[in-house]
Amino acid sequence: MPFFNWTEMDRSVISPQYSTAEGPTIKGGQIEVGRYRFAPGTGSKPHQHPEEQVINVLAGKFRVRIGNEERILGPGEAALVPANTEHEARAMDSEVEIISCKNIVV
Repeated sequence: MPFFNWTEMDRSVISPQYSTAEGPTIKGGQIEVGRYRFAPGTGSKPHQHPEEQVINVLAGKFRVRIGNEERILGPGEAALVPANTEHEARAMDSEVEIISCKNIVV
């Protein structure tokens, strides 16, 4: 199926072993795109994966650390996480909504 409606898709916790991100994911043959939410004060523990990842903030303030660099991102801002680079993120004082794009996780 080539067309999707985020609001009609199943929502789930994506990687409970290291993240509280929850929401729908579209998976193709080589890429996955997710529209995820984080409750205030929640986020991801330090982790890394072999896939590059782009995190685009749609709503809220998201503290993101990639390697040794840290920044608070707001709506319209994005971050590129290189492959095999430790990173973590945390929603600040309100819910955060992001779009996450990365190579398919196998």
